[in-house]
Amino acid sequence: MVSEPQPGLCSGIEPLLTPYAGYDVGVADEYDTNVGEIITDARDAAEADVGIVGIPFDTACVAGPRGSRLGPKAVRDELTHGTCYNPGLDVDISRGIDVVDYGDVDVDQTDVLAAHGRVEQALTAITADGVVPVSIGGDHSLTYPTAKAMMNAVDGDVGVINIDAHHDVRHSHGGELSSGTPFRRLLEDDADQLAGENFVELGLSGWHNSKYYVDWVRDIGAEIVTARDVHQDGTEHAVERALDAATDGTAAVFVSVDIDVLDAGSAPGTCAPSPGGLHTHQLLELVYQLGRHDLIRGFDLHEVAPPLDADGVTAKAGAAVVTQFLGARRASQ
Repeated sequence: MVSEPQPGLCSGIEPLLTPYAGYDVGVADEYDTNVGEIITDARDAAEADVGIVGIPFDTACVAGPRGSRLGPKAVRDELTHGTCYNPGLDVDISRGIDVVDYGDVDVDQTDVLAAHGRVEQALTAITADGVVPVSIGGDHSLTYPTAKAMMNAVDGDVGVINIDAHHDVRHSHGGELSSGTPFRRLLEDDADQLAGENFVELGLSGWHNSKYYVDWVRDIGAEIVTARDVHQDGTEHAVERALDAATDGTAAVFVSVDIDVLDAGSAPGTCAPSPGGLHTHQLLELVYQLGRHDLIRGFDLHEVAPPLDADGVTAKAGAAVVTQFLGARRASQ
């Protein structure tokens, strides 16, 4: 008797997704494993530890030039330039971790709320399956549905760590939802699960943050670790402060990375480059240390904008961030 095939991880949410074309790993080397070689199609997998999801949407980017809707493809393309071993960490992701790709959420490009609704629906199902989603955007408004999906799928209070040069707690941009509003939405609309004391702003930098909004973040009891703090006190101290706040009494933690947290020289391909931001090695260390924590249930990366990039520098940094998170999850097992 032939057994019935088991449904893949996309069962029930396939209408929300567009399959990714696949990873071109180039010339195979029997002594190296390309990152693309370990990523399988979620439709063919019954279980996974981590699932990559693309969200090609930048309609809510209203404060600078757009282009991050092309970020998911650019970051995936750069993933295939990496191998699965990091000698500094002594971590090998070619074994011991199952990584799948769900494809892209098929979003409505003209309706922010409709797009967010589809993202939330897809990622809620993925998280409820026990998979840790790694969402690649897209503008930073998307952290509202990606973090909300984690909140839907877990019982109890949650923590959120925003690694970003900007606070992103605006009331609105001219009455619109935007890439500057996601964390205020979470803190106000979902205050029953996300308390101010469990919210962390990590990496604020430069002359592009309003004192009004930073004062509000402080008033609600959130933790602020600026880029200057990281430069002066180191990444280990920054991680300790972030986790102390985000894990205090919580059942799960979401980590969001806006690539503009990096210094403009390291990440020019974004709508709001940040002179004086973090160095790439600092961001990678933060992602690794945070990503190993057992409460991490969701992760996203946003604002990589290939049309604004210089020789793919920012896409390469984004791919390094994603790979570093995979390494952190492998090391946590």
